[in-house]
Amino acid sequence: MCVIKALNRAVTRTAVLLLGLLCIAPLHTGAKERAKVSCTVGQLAQALSKDGTDEQIAAMLGTLELSERLNADQLLQLRTRLPGERSRQALTMLADASSFLEPPEGEIGSQPTPDSAATRQMLVRVVDYVNTTLRQLPNFLVTRHTTRFEDRPQEDALEATGTMSYSYQPLHFVGQSQAVLTYRNHGEVIDESLGQSLKQSRDGAGMATSGEFGSVLITVVSDALKGRITWTRWEKSSTATLAVFRFSIPENRSNYRVKFCCILEGFSSTGIPDQRLYDERVPYHGEIAFDPTTGTIARMMLQAEVPAKGLVSSAGIVVEYGAEEIGGKVYVCPQRSVSLLQAHTTKQSNTQSRTDFKGPAKSYLNDTVFDTYRRFGAETRILPAEQ
Repeated sequence: MCVIKALNRAVTRTAVLLLGLLCIAPLHTGAKERAKVSCTVGQLAQALSKDGTDEQIAAMLGTLELSERLNADQLLQLRTRLPGERSRQALTMLADASSFLEPPEGEIGSQPTPDSAATRQMLVRVVDYVNTTLRQLPNFLVTRHTTRFEDRPQEDALEATGTMSYSYQPLHFVGQSQAVLTYRNHGEVIDESLGQSLKQSRDGAGMATSGEFGSVLITVVSDALKGRITWTRWEKSSTATLAVFRFSIPENRSNYRVKFCCILEGFSSTGIPDQRLYDERVPYHGEIAFDPTTGTIARMMLQAEVPAKGLVSSAGIVVEYGAEEIGGKVYVCPQRSVSLLQAHTTKQSNTQSRTDFKGPAKSYLNDTVFDTYRRFGAETRILPAEQ
């Protein structure tokens, strides 16, 4: 299971959802939320073909909202056109927010829909891949690069010094972090210091993620076989045509939990927050895109089904996989992940209900890239004795 944890300067508010997040509340401005202009990937590319300064292009991108998914290859190509870091960050936010959408029509394959026997055989290959190939990954080290974005809803928040009024600030860059992840004995090695760091309110806090290296897929595939999984479409990638299945997992068969720490109920006379843990098993749905001949998974997306007015009103993760060389051999490993969490950060109006939070939720968006894979372990050679 992965962990999402959000750290605010005043009060620690943590969410757990197959992914990890640690971030700082941004500065506040007097800006008001504005409606976005919907555009396709083609229209976005056309807009970015025009000249402008870094600030002008970033401002223009901030007014847009994609109606279809911008894939990783297209994102990389469009980034090369941009003049500076602010516009590149704005494009990344736009692309990440589209990760949960369907691809453009031109990326949907035209092959005939497979019959029930063919789809059954493809599912068998996916299960075999998850149960065997994933468990054959060697011990390795990988560098994880994370970029964090947040917004700031207009709200009155209860803090130790009283109720503070915050004005709206749109989704924006809040920080970057880099860390070396260890994968050993078929699992990610979690830094024990993470738990303590999440209790500390400190500026410049980073983000920790876990689960992309197998446990997310194992959970999803296991749950999907007990839930409902159906054929969706063929989808073109840069290297092959992928098969895409959609799954839907009811709550009574789900192993997916959403936790948020914490529901703030007030402060003691010494300023210590009185908090209550939110912890719910939730239904979820999503898609798996894979090579139909081998079962190798190229992309996995899932979204929690949570009440719109609940403490956590939206949560999801996308993981993209690709070929990586480790110790002279090629393995399919995570290359990029995107996670989104929306949660209410103000006190609920009735502590006995899970669905009575008013007003907009705060958004947390994480963009994570994995690279520089290398084998972890020691090698021993036996040399002949000198004559």
